[in-house]
Amino acid sequence: MSTAFLIPFLLVSWTKDSVMMPMRDQTELNTNLYFPNDTTQFPLPVLLMRTPYGADNAMNNNTIARWTDGRGYIVATQDCRGRFESQGIDSVFLDDGWRCDKRDGHDAVDWLSSQPWCSGRVGTIGGSACAITQLLLAGASHPAHSCANPVVGAFDMYRHAALPGGEMRQYDIDYWLTRQNARHMLEYYADHYCKDSVWDYLDVWTRQDSLRTPMLFYGGWYDIFSQGTVEGFQACRRLGNARLVMGPWSHLIGIPLVGEILYPRGVFDSLQAFADRWYDWWLKDSGSISHIPPVSYYLMGPVDTAGFWNNWLTADDWPPSADTFCLYLRGGSSLSFYRPGSSEPPDTFVYDPRDPVPSNGGNNLALAAGPRNQHDQLYRDDVLCYVSPPLEQDVVIEGRIWVRLHASSDRLDTDFTAKLVDLYNDARQRKMLVIDGILMARHRNGLGSENLLVPGQVYEFNIDLGNTAYCFPAGHRICLAISSSNSPRFRTNLNNGGHPLRDTVDTLAATNVVHHSAEHPSRMVFQGQGPTGITGPSRGSRVRRGSLLEGTFDAAGRRVLGPGINPATRALRPGCYFQARSGQTRKFVLVE
Repeated sequence: MSTAFLIPFLLVSWTKDSVMMPMRDQTELNTNLYFPNDTTQFPLPVLLMRTPYGADNAMNNNTIARWTDGRGYIVATQDCRGRFESQGIDSVFLDDGWRCDKRDGHDAVDWLSSQPWCSGRVGTIGGSACAITQLLLAGASHPAHSCANPVVGAFDMYRHAALPGGEMRQYDIDYWLTRQNARHMLEYYADHYCKDSVWDYLDVWTRQDSLRTPMLFYGGWYDIFSQGTVEGFQACRRLGNARLVMGPWSHLIGIPLVGEILYPRGVFDSLQAFADRWYDWWLKDSGSISHIPPVSYYLMGPVDTAGFWNNWLTADDWPPSADTFCLYLRGGSSLSFYRPGSSEPPDTFVYDPRDPVPSNGGNNLALAAGPRNQHDQLYRDDVLCYVSPPLEQDVVIEGRIWVRLHASSDRLDTDFTAKLVDLYNDARQRKMLVIDGILMARHRNGLGSENLLVPGQVYEFNIDLGNTAYCFPAGHRICLAISSSNSPRFRTNLNNGGHPLRDTVDTLAATNVVHHSAEHPSRMVFQGQGPTGITGPSRGSRVRRGSLLEGTFDAAGRRVLGPGINPATRALRPGCYFQARSGQTRKFVLVE
């Protein structure tokens, strides 16, 4: 059925057709096609959005008009299998990628690219679930899939969505599956709580050698899928046609109010412009993408003081720093850049699943997200806090963070959690969450295997906190909080060694012990820039390849127009941060 629409105030119109598109197994998927009013330009490239949220509501009329008559594309929105008007059974992304019997994304591109009104090139568009369908399609490697712009999507559904660290992301997964009428997938997850081969169909990393699609990734440091966005870029950068934009955002991309912090300059004005040029270049051979930096990222920091942080930077790669540093857990609940040289007594806490540490912020979807004050969470008997002295120099983290925790338990299984917290130096003494992670102890040797604990034996647990870009300025303190729960964000481990997703009884308290000594050096490992005189394990050169994206800023953090140079005296204007370079090393000097 064909319908014409007129948007008077935009002076554009478009025509809509609806088709039932056949897949390889003859299942038909409902697809809306939106054509520009001017058909003399056919054939044209297609922008495809595959969605579980309803093809009819995937784009509003103004957005359709912008892409069709405004920019000369054909737009296709498609209901995923088993959703809304499409046939079949909803398997929550399992049929969107490269399973041998069903490859819905691949088949959709195959059908579209073969139509006489299509130029043979198909780009994909959309965020969240619609970003996941883009990434899975890229893994299916259709030659007509010419470019993509995945916004806040998971690259590996096990690690980045359902079971990070092997523990169920309880609140957000329950919330999302319930809203999609897809709670049947909980049984699927329970059957495959280890990352076995069936998860390969939802892990684009397994298709890294097959990836050919140019990708423009958008994500937020506090988004539920932040790690997926960064890893997706890292997987595609070898092709030389990937770009990454990471802002101080949650799943609500582009909104600078996150958690309890409104980030200065947190809006990135080029999101739409970058996407426009990306599609034009790859789908029309028009314009240029040379001005789009390989990486644009927001370096977060506290808002109780101003500095070079809370600004947009660019880099040639991610992470931009060549160096790696360690912060060691030490006696007296301290955190130090110096490794323990002798025996230090361990620290003990009791984790009771009936009284878990309550969640408060972090990388969430439906649960309250972002940086939030952890005061109530840190002063519990079941939380161990290791705190640095007030920093004498800025410490910048730009990259991935791991906590190598040496610990033991008196139970067969338990969880270990780690939170990185910035202890503010303001009147309120805020304790703001930066990033956190979790690991189920039985998965300490890999998420694809499980090995129960020998009670009392010390193991190393590698807790992945993911990637961030954050500056701890001089005067602040760094806190690393260790515990065993974060509820309802994650399912609580019952500590009994039974089925981790089906057992609901036999709840046991666990006495967990954290070791920090010369023999058991528990530590946080991060990429970035540590204090002068501290050499990281990589013994790198402390090179930072970032550069300011927006010029210089005054002492209050406000942007200063111009280069910060007084044209009459050729001297730096007072109150400006000057960016001095020596090779690729960057320094900021505040001129009083």
